[in-house]
Amino acid sequence: MSDPSATTYRAFLDSQARDLALVVARDATSEVALLGKATTAEVAAWSEAVVGATIGVLVGEDGAAERVTAAALDLGQRGAAIDEVLRALARARRHFQRVLRADPASPLDASAYADALDRLLAVHDEVTSALARCAVSATAAARCDGEARFRSLVNAVKSVVMLIGEDKTILEWNAEAERLYGWPRDEILGKNYLELFVPPEARTAVAADMRKVLAGEETRGFENPITSRDGAIRILQWNVGRLLDGEGRPIAVVASGIDITDHKRDREALDRSEGMLHAVMTNAPIMLFVKDLEGRYTLTNRAFDEGMGFEPNFAIGKMEAEVLPPAVLARHRADDQRVFDGGEPLQIETSIPTKNGTRVFLGSKFPLFDTNGKAYALCGIASDITDLRRVEAEQATFQVRIIEAQRETLRELSTPLLPIASGVVLMPLVGAIDESRAALVLEALLQGVVAHHAEVAILDITGVRTVDTPVALGLVQATQAAGLLGAEVVLTGVRPAAAQTLVELGIDMRGIKTVSTLEQGVSHAIARSGRRARRNAPAR
Repeated sequence: MSDPSATTYRAFLDSQARDLALVVARDATSEVALLGKATTAEVAAWSEAVVGATIGVLVGEDGAAERVTAAALDLGQRGAAIDEVLRALARARRHFQRVLRADPASPLDASAYADALDRLLAVHDEVTSALARCAVSATAAARCDGEARFRSLVNAVKSVVMLIGEDKTILEWNAEAERLYGWPRDEILGKNYLELFVPPEARTAVAADMRKVLAGEETRGFENPITSRDGAIRILQWNVGRLLDGEGRPIAVVASGIDITDHKRDREALDRSEGMLHAVMTNAPIMLFVKDLEGRYTLTNRAFDEGMGFEPNFAIGKMEAEVLPPAVLARHRADDQRVFDGGEPLQIETSIPTKNGTRVFLGSKFPLFDTNGKAYALCGIASDITDLRRVEAEQATFQVRIIEAQRETLRELSTPLLPIASGVVLMPLVGAIDESRAALVLEALLQGVVAHHAEVAILDITGVRTVDTPVALGLVQATQAAGLLGAEVVLTGVRPAAAQTLVELGIDMRGIKTVSTLEQGVSHAIARSGRRARRNAPAR
């Protein structure tokens, strides 16, 4: 068992004991005629003994397997048919398998479940061997009504059962042995087992093992492949003991084997699947974790450990308060509760202080459900997007700078100021002029007058589509402001429609020199600037 403690495992099994005893009792009364006639108390006592002993087997309790065997032999000694007893025990085993595999409260992972299944198979095989030995012993043979009864017993057993004499000849061979090996009983009895089924290079070692068994050294739970008559290879798990005569002398080896080929193949497939899943989880470039309902981490991967700056598997078995910084603990607990309350995935972006500095993670949390649809854990996956968010922030800053530069360029284009002669500047205006643009015109004009020491500023409105109140007021404000700086404003390009609009609006245009064309405005400005220059020239 890789995760739960032995105490937790035993507590779980004990919690299932009552229900298991009830179903085992029900099955036993239907399978075993003797129990069908017994009292309820007698049936309950037998089923509780079987369940308690089987739980002991699963947790490795000394003497537990012997107690299961004793319960089986008790029914046989009381007159129950051995095949009925075996069927009842097989059904009990299946109930244990169901609880261990499917119950969401089971603390077993896949590997521990496979180990538990091995223990169940082993104890069943042990019971089969014990019943077989009982049946072939002189005393048991008498109880079981002779050789015919014995043969019926060993043929009812769904395990290979064979007796091999001290001289290595086959003395008994049941129906399951016939099926797996492909040799009929009548053809195989009296044949030398070593010569027929053991490779030459292994015969000496197998013969030595058989001598040890006859001397009292039983062998349990070993596996080996067998080759049937048609060449098929199967894997059997064996328990091997000895058969004694009425005076207690060893007379034969009793071997019983369970075909575990499919189980072994399933176990290998499970191991491969687990290995593949482990490799994917370990090497995935995203963080992955699982927490139980109490907030204890039960699984993390390499990306999680590296992203948080932890040693490998640091968080396993720890509560979230031992892993997450206090500053973010409350928020993460609230997110977890939202996942459990909603029963659906939750997309989250969060910043977490780690040993690698504060990192930004984007991911999803979602509940894990058992077979009854009840949430039993929370899984989270996340990617470290710190570098991405930093690049995005830098791009946003760069974008703001670009936009600002574009705005400044557009402003300059919308209010171009051109020095065309000494003391003369020209501002051609094109397109629509609104309140904000009128403010830019005023600002650009004043800056140009100061920068170029302009005496005349020409505002050409030839390209202005509409002259309305905002335009007219803007021109008046520009004229007045320029006049305060000592410059005259000359308005050119006034079309008849614009002149009519200015009159209708009642705009006071005094102080504004107007001419019809830009050429006339330029001539006027240069002439005025020249006259002033001559006046200011020093006398000779």
